[in-house]
Amino acid sequence: MGYPGHLSKRETLRLQSSASPLCFSDHGVLIATFLTQQEVHALARRDQPSDPLPLRLHAAFLDAVSGRVQARRDWYTAHPAGGVIAAGDGNFVVFTPAVVSLYSPSLELVKDFKLSSEQQSHVWDFHSSPSGKIILVEYHYPEAKYQWLDTDTLLPQIASWSESLPVLSISDDKEITSFRDTYVRSKSMNVYEALVKSRDRPERTVCRVIAGNGGDSCGEPLILSNELLSLWSPHKFIVVPKTGGDALFRASFRDDEWLGSRLYPSADGKRFAVTISAHKGGGALLDIGFRSVLKRIVVYDLPSGRVAYTLDAEQQKIKKVSGVVLSPDGFLLAVQTDGVVEVYQLPSDHAEIVGLEDGIRLQQGPNPASKPKQ
Repeated sequence: MGYPGHLSKRETLRLQSSASPLCFSDHGVLIATFLTQQEVHALARRDQPSDPLPLRLHAAFLDAVSGRVQARRDWYTAHPAGGVIAAGDGNFVVFTPAVVSLYSPSLELVKDFKLSSEQQSHVWDFHSSPSGKIILVEYHYPEAKYQWLDTDTLLPQIASWSESLPVLSISDDKEITSFRDTYVRSKSMNVYEALVKSRDRPERTVCRVIAGNGGDSCGEPLILSNELLSLWSPHKFIVVPKTGGDALFRASFRDDEWLGSRLYPSADGKRFAVTISAHKGGGALLDIGFRSVLKRIVVYDLPSGRVAYTLDAEQQKIKKVSGVVLSPDGFLLAVQTDGVVEVYQLPSDHAEIVGLEDGIRLQQGPNPASKPKQ
């Protein structure tokens, strides 16, 4: 795990996005990325992506079962908030502030989308759909403007809506989730709405509550698949149809357990993972911040609405993770912790795959997780 260190104060690019350091380009290939920093003595030009830049993004292409490194690639970048996104069918996309590039499974450049100097100075975020088929590029001028990119063509399309709504997540069918918190002065109350918005159809309200006076928030709407989304809160979530309707299932956690701010869906939309942590230390009196310690990772199966797998962090001696990803079919879980990539074979029905020194064996029954290959 490489860290970029302290950037120069002159590096004022406001790019917010930070891709996960892990992604599956297909069922058997796991891409792990990290950054290194280097001294640059020549003038770098925005319109020349090949010019030496202060950071280099590295990618190691790993066999997900054996852990062997199959290939390595690297790219210059001016900012640490770039990364690699799986785009389906073994393809993957590399994005930096200067360029978005599509690569084939054989690691050959297929197409790229170069941002102009003006676009680079205003780029704010890169959003990707759970399958990686769609990217939404967000610019601030300071008002927000957006471009859709289909990752199979990288042909940009302008995305527009009537007001500046915060983008929380996007889907393959080019819809966004957002929220609106409106203060109604005449009634002295706030109305919170969780929204789904598309380019050519009116926005849909999937949840609406009156906040305050004992009221509760809907939670943040986060897309899991083209059909389902989650309404996420720090201590609970529910899964609802993206078109609106009753909850399909829900999960609640204790007040001293905190959900991670991201959900990790599989590309096929059938499973997703959540991280659950505890806050340790800290004190309000002395204004001392807490530290977050991972307790477990839970994988949910959407078709059945049940827990498919629970990874006990204490048992596996994991205190924190910097990357979590499910394989496209949801049967492999990869985590990055303390610079080590661990891959777990998840059970199908009541079977569990346990990694051994000399291979892999199948155990029947709901057995606890064992240490994976690294």
